[in-house]
Amino acid sequence: MLRFSIVLVPVLVSQTFGQDIIRVPADAQTIQIAIEKAQPFDTIIVAPGTYFEAISFRGKVIVVQSENPTDPTTVGNTIIDAGGLGSVVTFSGGEDQVNTILDGFTITGGIIGIQGNRSPAIIRHCVIRDNTAQGILSADGAIQDCQVLDNRGNGIEDSHGSIERCLIRANRVNGLMGCNGALIDSTVEGNWRSGVFGGDLDILRCFIIANGGEDGIGGDCSSRYFGDIDQSFIIGNARHGVANLCSSPEGGIVTNSVVAGNRDSGFFGSAKSVVSCTVTGNRGFGFEDHRSPISHTIIWDNQAGALLRSTTPAFSGTTNPFFVQPGFWDQLNNIWVDGDYHLSADSPYIDAGDPAYGDNPSNPIEDIDGNPRVVGARVDIGAFEFQAECAGADFDGDGTPDVCDRDIDGDGIPNVADRCDFTPLGVPVDSNGRPHADLNHDCEVNLRDYAVFQASFR
Repeated sequence: MLRFSIVLVPVLVSQTFGQDIIRVPADAQTIQIAIEKAQPFDTIIVAPGTYFEAISFRGKVIVVQSENPTDPTTVGNTIIDAGGLGSVVTFSGGEDQVNTILDGFTITGGIIGIQGNRSPAIIRHCVIRDNTAQGILSADGAIQDCQVLDNRGNGIEDSHGSIERCLIRANRVNGLMGCNGALIDSTVEGNWRSGVFGGDLDILRCFIIANGGEDGIGGDCSSRYFGDIDQSFIIGNARHGVANLCSSPEGGIVTNSVVAGNRDSGFFGSAKSVVSCTVTGNRGFGFEDHRSPISHTIIWDNQAGALLRSTTPAFSGTTNPFFVQPGFWDQLNNIWVDGDYHLSADSPYIDAGDPAYGDNPSNPIEDIDGNPRVVGARVDIGAFEFQAECAGADFDGDGTPDVCDRDIDGDGIPNVADRCDFTPLGVPVDSNGRPHADLNHDCEVNLRDYAVFQASFR
């Protein structure tokens, strides 16, 4: 009897706390059968193959994963296909936010790919594609390292957790709709309407690009966009870069970001404060009907003009910033060719911002690259702080090589008399030593100058 008790105790612990592995199809023919068998904290491991079923977690605290969730080939070959029968994956809403995980599947063939029902469960390493409505709906847990592609509704809708390192592409309505929380290190590209529409979603280090019907980031009176935007690229969208189509202010702040090459205005109708951004190459205005402060921002080469019915920018600039490589419109193909918006060494916007910038704790302390925001005597204007390590003579004795502070002739004053003293012999030059064909003022003649030349014919 004593020996029976010793054997029985670990069996009871295992059944109570559930740390078993259930393999599909070896131990259970389908994923749903495995879920029904599972105890809390069990792990279900699914072999590659196509599983024609719709599964429900039923509130269980379990892990359901493919054999190798971080391997794209395994994920592509481990498919849950609902065959048009409702949601492919359904959470009840009662799952655990740490120990309930869906990991490493291709999820397709449903009306909704994943129906979250406000569940805090984690979704990671999944490809959610080709569902007839939303890719992911009402999932409030973390969504990590996923691809949400080619769904006929919104890619991710009404989800209020963090979305990290994801690709949301080519969904037939919006990329994200009415989501709260945070969008981090992700790309929202080529969706048929807006990239991000409505919600209170903070956006950090993201690419919102080439969304095909509406704005990069926008909202209207029924679904306004309230979030903050930092260190992001909002480029080449079909209408505005950042827009609010309702007269009610949505608030928030946009910092350290590039808004470029959108087919209408960079900012339209927005009431977000804009600090240390680069707004360039938009076919409309840089800012149209913008109602909040603009500061330390480059507003250059927007085809309709810099400002229309908008607030006056402080410590900003509307003249040529001498980007390393300006973007430009390819007139033949009617597309925006993106550029490199770092400042070249002789940009007039280096050390040209507010000398008291660092005294305001609300100003960003890092630029779009994550580098220190103030390098030199004053903050630079635009999304990028000039960081180049320079070598050479310091004739004016200010501690900075003259080629870096644009005082090439060493008279202590950066001006048109400064020379490109390192131009190779035999190259035709202007009076200050700058090559005739150096259109972007970097003291060299290369393809970057051709981009400036082509842009001049717009």
